[in-house]
Amino acid sequence: MTALRFVMFGSVLAYQVATLVSVLAGRQGWLWFPVFALLSLPISALLTWTSGRACLAGQPVLVVDGTGVSLGRKHLAWQDIEAIEGPDRPSRQASDPRRPTDATRDWFASVTVVPTGSRRKQQIAVGNEYAKDINALASWLDAVHAAQLAGGREA
Repeated sequence: MTALRFVMFGSVLAYQVATLVSVLAGRQGWLWFPVFALLSLPISALLTWTSGRACLAGQPVLVVDGTGVSLGRKHLAWQDIEAIEGPDRPSRQASDPRRPTDATRDWFASVTVVPTGSRRKQQIAVGNEYAKDINALASWLDAVHAAQLAGGREA
């Protein structure tokens, strides 16, 4: 799927660049599409870059073990986790802008592993691209977190 997105975004980017080269060479006038291509070129380049990087380097791997939860380079030990927020669970803040409440909610569903304190940069967000049933993942992570804290295991 990532390779398909890379090809699709790369094709759109190539077409936009070709249109702009044609306009700059004088073979085409500045109509609506060349202006649109010029304005949307940074977005297409960003989408092509991120999908190409994910295609070459791969997605980060979610690791849950005896020491804690890791996603890519981010790691939280079990004792450093304050809460695990899922899409069906109330968040710490009632008006959290990261959690849509309309029909697009399933598109943005994620499990957030919240560290103790206010270290927002260290929180781990596991999106729906990592699990088919994000609610089951949230429940399982919450149960494992409770078991690890009850067992007294520390890193």
